[in-house]
Amino acid sequence: MIVAALQAGYLPWLGFFDLMKRSGLFIIEDNLKYTKQDWRNRNRIRTPSGFTYLTVPVKKSAPNQLINEVEIDDDQPWRKRHFRLLLENYRHAPFWKPYESFLRDTYERKWRLLIELDLWFIEFFVREFGLSTPNKLLSEVPVQFGPDKTQSLIDLVRAVGGDTFLEGSSGRNFIETSQFEAVGLKVAFQDYVCKPYPQQFEPFLSHLSAIDLLLNVGPQGAELI
Repeated sequence: MIVAALQAGYLPWLGFFDLMKRSGLFIIEDNLKYTKQDWRNRNRIRTPSGFTYLTVPVKKSAPNQLINEVEIDDDQPWRKRHFRLLLENYRHAPFWKPYESFLRDTYERKWRLLIELDLWFIEFFVREFGLSTPNKLLSEVPVQFGPDKTQSLIDLVRAVGGDTFLEGSSGRNFIETSQFEAVGLKVAFQDYVCKPYPQQFEPFLSHLSAIDLLLNVGPQGAELI
């Protein structure tokens, strides 16, 4: 079985779901160290002039705070801003109307933990794109991540009964494939290339949140992931 794992993110990009689609079990890393200025709390959407970031403000965190411990700073009007930007840039998109109520309801709701919001949107995209790969939180797997990243991933694959670990292309910079081979496991790397699809504005831009594909193409956009 192919196992893949990625940290939870806000409105994830298409590569996140491509990795999920290619695996037999997808692990959402929710209890690793929270990294600032990263994709845990932000992503990009298309605008007439290019793209803009939607960033969820979070409360000041401790140096070693975990992803699933981070609290949203709801004193800032980020929910109104995010919905307004989505409305302004996608109100004429083919699939805005079917999802307007869901998005409006989501941004009217108060969220305490960032992980709750991230998982809410991940589950939404999985449902709408009809992805069938089973998902599991890392915190639910009986494995402890240590300083040796490669060994930690080996332990993870073994813990869930996998035989192959699928990692994004950046994994080539830190994964020691020989360690996997030494214990009879395999490693594969995802070199994701976004397939062009109709967007509201030209030219086509890749590496946007999956919300861009869904609002422009709809559920059938799963074929382009």
